[in-house]
Amino acid sequence: MLDLRVRSGSFLRLRCSHGRTAYPAIQHPCPNFASMQISVPLRIQTSLILFSIQVLISSGSLGQTARLPFFTYPLKVEPRLNANFGEMRPNHFHMGLDLFTLRRENLPMYAPADGHVSRIKIEAGGFGNALYIDHPNGATTLYAHMNGFAEELDRWVDEMQYQQESWAVDLPVPPGRFPVKRGQFIGWSGNTGASAGPHVHFEIRETATEKCLNPLRYDFPIPDNVPPDLFRIAVYDRNRSIYDQAPVMHALRKASGDWSVPGPIKVTTDKINIAVQATDRMSGIPNANGIFETRLYEGDRLVGGFRLDSIGYDETRYLNAHIDHPRRTSGGPWLQFLLPLPGDRSAIYAYAGGRHFISLTEARPHDFRLEVFDVAGNKSVARFSVQRLQRIDSLPQRYEERLHPGQYGIIDTDELQVVLSDRALYDSARLEVRKTEAASVGSSYSPLFEIMRQTIPVHDYFTVRIRPNRPIPPEAVDHMVISKVTRGVRQVRKATREKDGYMASYRDFGSFRLESDLTPPSISFYGLQDGAHVASRSSLVFSTSDNNPSIRSVRAEIDGSWIKCVRRGNTFTYRFDRRCPPGRHVLTVMAEDEAGNKTTRSVVFHR
Repeated sequence: MLDLRVRSGSFLRLRCSHGRTAYPAIQHPCPNFASMQISVPLRIQTSLILFSIQVLISSGSLGQTARLPFFTYPLKVEPRLNANFGEMRPNHFHMGLDLFTLRRENLPMYAPADGHVSRIKIEAGGFGNALYIDHPNGATTLYAHMNGFAEELDRWVDEMQYQQESWAVDLPVPPGRFPVKRGQFIGWSGNTGASAGPHVHFEIRETATEKCLNPLRYDFPIPDNVPPDLFRIAVYDRNRSIYDQAPVMHALRKASGDWSVPGPIKVTTDKINIAVQATDRMSGIPNANGIFETRLYEGDRLVGGFRLDSIGYDETRYLNAHIDHPRRTSGGPWLQFLLPLPGDRSAIYAYAGGRHFISLTEARPHDFRLEVFDVAGNKSVARFSVQRLQRIDSLPQRYEERLHPGQYGIIDTDELQVVLSDRALYDSARLEVRKTEAASVGSSYSPLFEIMRQTIPVHDYFTVRIRPNRPIPPEAVDHMVISKVTRGVRQVRKATREKDGYMASYRDFGSFRLESDLTPPSISFYGLQDGAHVASRSSLVFSTSDNNPSIRSVRAEIDGSWIKCVRRGNTFTYRFDRRCPPGRHVLTVMAEDEAGNKTTRSVVFHR
C-alpha cells in the first residue's frame, strides 16, 4: 500500500513505471474539501518502481492558486489577454487564452519551454494555421491562427501538402524531426481560421489525454488584483424542465464589500437549481472575461458550484448544459448553473457531489452564500435566501410524451422520422413536430417540419429522414438535400437515399425540408482573362459560390498538376512557386457543392 496525503480540492495523478513498462495512470479527485489520505495498492515490488506524482491544476488551499513555473510567455510584448480559459462561447467553452498582439499580425512567437513540434494543422476555419509542441513535463502547448511557421518547418509543411494534394492538412510530426528550445522562434502570429481579429490562441493540454488545462495556473506575468463582478442570480424549479420555465431572477447589489439580494426570494417548489451571471476582469484591462470557480453554501454546508480547471474537447459542448441555453439564445444573459442538469456529464461540478437540485425541506428562508473566484484567488461573495411557500404549484407533466436524459427518442410518422440518442438532451423535453402544410413545388419535395423547439440544445447528432410527398424526377434523385433553418441560419446537408426516404444528420433543432439541388457552383477568376499575361503578379485569385451555403470541395491545377491555394472563406489564392515557371500555362479549377453538382472552369495565362 502507498499512502499519500493531498490537500483538499486537488486532483492527483499517479504514474508508475517498472523498467520500460509504464502502468496506467491512477487518478484521484479530492472533492471533500478536507485533507485526506488515499491508499493505492501496488502489485509489484515498490523498490523497482519509479513514481511520478503530479497534483494537477489545483493545489494549496481552496480558492488559492498554485502557480507552476514551467512555461515562459510566448510573445515578447507586455502580457495581456483578450479572453481567458473557460469563457462561454456558442456551443463550447473557450479552451485556452487569447493573447493580445497589439492589434497587429506577424509578431514573432517563441517556444515557452523545451520540447518538439508534434503536430501541424491547417484549415480554412477553426484554428487556421496551428502548431503543437510536446514538452517533457507531459504537457502540449498549442498556438492557433498563425500566419506562418519557422522557415524549416514551413518548407516541410509545404512538401506534405503537395504529397497529400491538400492545402488543409493535419500532420503528425515525428518526435525528433523538429526539436525546440525555450525561447526559440517558432513562427508568426496572425489572423487565420475562425478569428475575428489578430491574436494568438494559446492552449496547454495534457499530452496523454489532450484535455485542456487552464493556462493561468502557470506562472505567466499577468497581474490580477480585481475580484469578479456579480450581476444577478436565477432560481429554477427542478420539479420542471429547465426548458419549460422562466426562472425567478434577482439583481445582486453590492454593499459593505459583499453582494446581496434584499429579502428572501419566494418560490413555489421544494427543489431548486441556482444560476449566476458573473464576469471577471484583470488589472488594467477593461474587457470582461469568464470566471474560474464558484462555491455555493447553504449555511456552512457546501451544496454546489463548479471549477473550470480542465476541459476536454469531448466535453466542451456541455457548455450548452452549463448555461440557460433558451434564455441565452433568445438574447438573454449568460446564466451559469451551480448544479448540473441531469444530462450534463462534464467533470466541472465536483462541488455538487452528484446532486442535481437543492431541497427546500422547510417553508422557511434558506440562507445561501455564493463565493466566486478568479484564478488569482480574488473572491466575490453574494448572500441571499430562498423561501418555499407552503403552497407548491408544480405543473403536471405527462411522462409518456417527454424525452428524458438517458433515453432514446423516436418520432415516426408517415412523412418523417427523427431518431435521438440517449445523450441527446440535457433535461427533459416534449417530443413534438409542427408541420407547415405548404404546397411542394419547384425544388421542394416535402412540407416544412419544425422539429422540437429551436432554443433546446442537442448534444449528439440526430438523424432526420423525410419521405418525399411527390415523385422525384430521375435527374434529381442523386442531388437531394435536407435544408435546416435554426434562428435564421440556413444549413444544407447531402441527403442519403434510404428505402422510401432521404436521411441526413444534424446537431440543432429547427425547420427541416427535403429539397432538390440541380444548380452547380460557379467559379470566378479575379482579373484573369483567357490569354492574360501575368508576369507582374505574385499570385492568382479565384472564388466559388453556390445557391446553397456550403461548397463541399475545390481543387485547382496548373497544367494538370495540383497546386496549393490558401483558402479564406470561399476565396482562394495561389502564390506563384517553382511549380509554375515562366511560359504558357492552363489554370483549371473544379468545384463540387453539397448536392454533388460539379463545375470545371479553365483559363490560359502566360507568365
